[in-house]
Amino acid sequence: MSGVRHFACTQCGKCCNRAPEVELSEAASLADVFVFRLLFRVYSLPRAPERGADAEVFYQKKRLLAAHAARKSPVKLMRQSKPVDSTSYLLISALALDTLPGACAALDEGRCSIHDRRPLGCRSVPFHYSRPHGLALADFDAFVATPGYACDTSEAGAPFLQGGRIVDAPTLQARGDALQLATIDRPWKEAIVRAMKRGSDSSLPSLADIEANAGFAAMTASMRTAWEIAADTGLLGREKARGLIQQQLATIEREVQRGERSAADWQTLQEMCRDYRQALRQAVVSSLPKLRR
Repeated sequence: MSGVRHFACTQCGKCCNRAPEVELSEAASLADVFVFRLLFRVYSLPRAPERGADAEVFYQKKRLLAAHAARKSPVKLMRQSKPVDSTSYLLISALALDTLPGACAALDEGRCSIHDRRPLGCRSVPFHYSRPHGLALADFDAFVATPGYACDTSEAGAPFLQGGRIVDAPTLQARGDALQLATIDRPWKEAIVRAMKRGSDSSLPSLADIEANAGFAAMTASMRTAWEIAADTGLLGREKARGLIQQQLATIEREVQRGERSAADWQTLQEMCRDYRQALRQAVVSSLPKLRR
């Protein structure tokens, strides 16, 4: 049934059950809140919709992937034992670490402590901005039916969907803002891809490794590398990049001291501390005037 769907958030906090994935620019503005890792994912789509597939949803997905991708390349996918001309899309984003098991690190007594500057993915709940518009109805119904979620879907809430289309203004705004941010961040992501091709930074995975692991898991790298690349290519000032690294180090150190965690998580945070401290020491050394011989 594709009639009107209403929605109102009751601030139950149940959907804030994991750390967010954000755009690179968002990570820069939230470095004081979350511990970030640079995230690499690959999606592949056939050049044309397969027989029986919803063509409208297929092309919506294709446009969204193209808008957000740092790189796209032709590939062959095996479908029913036959090679199919396809396109591979490399997506680069920032993933916040799950420093609080089962909850977003920004939650404070069950409430979002950064509500006014929360990421676009949070602003587009209950329908993520990366999803094709044609899936809105199915995604909405699945979201509000999640056990434990206390979403208000009564007519007291604002209309969210009508005829299967999103009519909620804040959600439409978040989707538009996400596309605009993807355009702004594209040169940054392309600079990261160039660094990966050169192999000049050992902290970055190779394109071949990302492709090889695409069917199993996404790959991550230090977010510090992304900020340094932005500074190296003139997309971010040196002082701004150093400030972000300092800010992120302070966040990591705070998380090291925060509550109990597994030995593996504690070790990961300790390694990140060492990485960021080393980066700051190198930044100080490189900023010193060179001695004349």
